[in-house]
Amino acid sequence: MSFLTLTQSNWFIIGPVAQVLGWVMNAIYEFLDMLSIPSIGLSIILYTIIVKALMLPLSIKQQKFSKLNMVMNPEIVKIQKKYKNKKDNVSMMKQQEELKDVYNKYGVSPAAGCLPMLIQIPLIFALYQVIYKIPGYIQSVKNMFVPIQTALMNIEGWATNEQLIELGTKHAIRATDFTGADAANRVIDLLYVLNQAEWSTFQEIFQNDALTQAVNTALPQINAINNFFGINLASSPSAQITTAWWVLLIPILAGLTQWISTKMISASTGTTSEDAPGAGMMKSMNTVMPIMSVFFCFTFSAGIGLYWVISALTQMVSQYCVNRYMDRIDINAMVSKNMEKVNAKRAKQGLPPKKVKPVLSVKNLEEEEEIEEKKEKAATVRREEQIKASTQYYNNTNKKKGSLAAKAGMVQQYNERNSKKK
Repeated sequence: MSFLTLTQSNWFIIGPVAQVLGWVMNAIYEFLDMLSIPSIGLSIILYTIIVKALMLPLSIKQQKFSKLNMVMNPEIVKIQKKYKNKKDNVSMMKQQEELKDVYNKYGVSPAAGCLPMLIQIPLIFALYQVIYKIPGYIQSVKNMFVPIQTALMNIEGWATNEQLIELGTKHAIRATDFTGADAANRVIDLLYVLNQAEWSTFQEIFQNDALTQAVNTALPQINAINNFFGINLASSPSAQITTAWWVLLIPILAGLTQWISTKMISASTGTTSEDAPGAGMMKSMNTVMPIMSVFFCFTFSAGIGLYWVISALTQMVSQYCVNRYMDRIDINAMVSKNMEKVNAKRAKQGLPPKKVKPVLSVKNLEEEEEIEEKKEKAATVRREEQIKASTQYYNNTNKKKGSLAAKAGMVQQYNERNSKKK
C-alpha cells in the first residue's frame, strides 16, 4: 500500500516548474534558518508573496484585460442583441466582423485574457506541489527525518509490517510497497504527514530503542518548524480540531478571502449584469469557489490553507491596484491610439481607414435602447392610426358593402386621397 508521496513531483511540465520553485522555497527557508527563525509557516508566506510578485506581470495583463472587458461589454452586448435571432451565415459573419472591430478598437484580442491564465496554470499547480511536498524541496527539513528513517530501515521486517501499512492507508492514493529503490523517500513521505497521535502509534508498532531515541531527538525540532501559532502545518485542520480549535480560522479565512477576491474580479469585469458575457459563470464561481476553498483547506494540510489565504490576499491587493490604475486611464485616448495602429495596418493592406467610434457606456447603451424603443412605439401608433383612418374613410359610403358599386367607390376614394396628397 502506498500513501500520498511528498517527494519531488515528476508530473509533465509541472515537475520541472516545481523544481525551480522548490529552489526558491529552499533558499527562503535557508535564509530564515540563518536568522535563527526556521519556520515552514513564514517560509510559505514569503514564498507565496515572492512567487506572486514574479507572476505579477501576467496577473496585471489578465486583470487589465478584465477591466477593459468591462468597458467593452456594452458594445458587445449591443452587437449580440442586434443579431440575437439571426442564425444565417451572413448574419453570423457580420456579427463576428463587428465584434472583431470592437476588439481592435480597444487593442485586445479575444484570447488576451486566456493566454496569461494558461501560462499561470502550470505555475499554480507547481506552487501546490512544493508546499504539499516540503521535504522533497527543502533539504534541511528532509534531513530532520533521516535519522528516524535510518533507524526504521534497520529493523528486520519493517517493510512488510501490517500496522505500518495500515498507518499509511490514511494517506493512500495507490498501491506500492517499501521494498523498492525509493523506500527511503517513501518512509519520509509517511513520517512528514503524521500527527501527534500517529507519532505515538508509530513508536508503539516497533518499540525499538534506537527508533524511539531517534524520534525523541528529532520530533521537537520537526514540530517547531511546522508550528504556526499552535497549528501543525503538516497536518489537516480536520485532524487538529480537538487540540487546536483555532485551526478552523484557516478554512474560514480561505473561504472569506476567496469570496472577496471573486467579488472584486466580478466588479472589475463588469459581469454584474445578466446580459454581460460570462455573467452566469461568474455568478456560479462566486458561490462555488468560496465553498470549495473551505472544504479543501479543511481536509488538506494546514500549510496548503495558509498558502490559499496569502495567495487570495495578494490577489486582492494587485486587483485593487490595477482597478485604481485603470480608473485613471483616458479610455477614449487609448481607443484613438489603438485605432491609429489598426488603420496603419489597413493602409498597408490597401484598405480605407475606419472611423473611431466613441466609447459606449452602459448609460449610453440604455439611452440608445430607450430611443429605439420610443421610435418603435411611435411607428406602431402611426400604423394603427393610419389603419383606423383608412377604415373610417372607406366606411363613409351609402353603397352596399361588398357590392360592385361599393368596390368601385373604394377605388375612386383611394384615387381621390392620393390626388390630394400630391
